[in-house]
Amino acid sequence: MIKIDLHMHTGEDPYDGLRYTAVHLIDKAVELGFAAIAVTLHCKVLEDERVFDYARGKGLLLIRAVEWTFHGRDVLLYNITQRDADRLQSFDDLRAYRRERGDDLLVVAPHPWYPAGHSLGPELVRQIDVLDAIEYAQMHLSWFDRFNQRALAIAKKHCKPVIANSDAHNLWMFGRHYTLVEAEPTQASIFAAIRQGKVQLVSPPVTVRDCFRMLILEHFFLRKRGKVLTSFADQPSK
Repeated sequence: MIKIDLHMHTGEDPYDGLRYTAVHLIDKAVELGFAAIAVTLHCKVLEDERVFDYARGKGLLLIRAVEWTFHGRDVLLYNITQRDADRLQSFDDLRAYRRERGDDLLVVAPHPWYPAGHSLGPELVRQIDVLDAIEYAQMHLSWFDRFNQRALAIAKKHCKPVIANSDAHNLWMFGRHYTLVEAEPTQASIFAAIRQGKVQLVSPPVTVRDCFRMLILEHFFLRKRGKVLTSFADQPSK
C-alpha cells in the first residue's frame, strides 16, 4: 500500500496567507514517505510546471487539484486545469463535466459536515451522485467526533468510500492524517483504488492544544492575509 494525502494548502493559496511553498511541502512529503500528494488551493489550480518537475525529480507524484466552491460549498477536484475549473459555476456544471471526463476526474467532499467554513452540509446528500469519495476530516478529538461520524453514516448509506487527509495549513499539521491506498503510485491507479474502497484511513485524534494552535494562533496571528508565495520566485515560469 502507498501513502497519500490529497488535501493540503501552501503559500501559493490566494486566500490563506501561509508561510511555506509547495516545494517545502514536497520536501516534507518525501521525508515522510508519501508516494502522492495534492496541493488543493482555494479556487486556484497550482499550474507552475516547475513544481511538478521538482516533485517528479524527488520521486513523488503531485496530482493537479483544487478546492473549488459552488455557492459557498466546497468540493475537491483532481486532475483539472484552471481553465476547466473556471467553467464550473454550479453542481449541474460539475455533473456535465464529470460525464465528459469520466474516470479521469476525481471528486471528493472535504470536511462535509463541519459547521465552520464552506462544508457541503445538507448538500452532501443532494449532490452525492457526483462524488467519488467523502473525506474524514482531521479536526476531531478523542471525545468528540460527531461531524465525521455523520459523514461516515452517509458514506455507508450511499456506498461511498472514505479517505483521510490532513487539510494542512502548516507543515506541522502534515503527516499525521493520511490514507494508505492499495495502488501503484500513478494517478489512474490511485483514482481507481479510491473508487473501489481499497483504502485504509490513518487519522488519530487531535488535542485541544492542536485546535488552539490551528484555529486561533495560526489563523489570527501568524498568517499573512493577502500575501501569496511562489516556489520559484526568482525565475520566470514555463
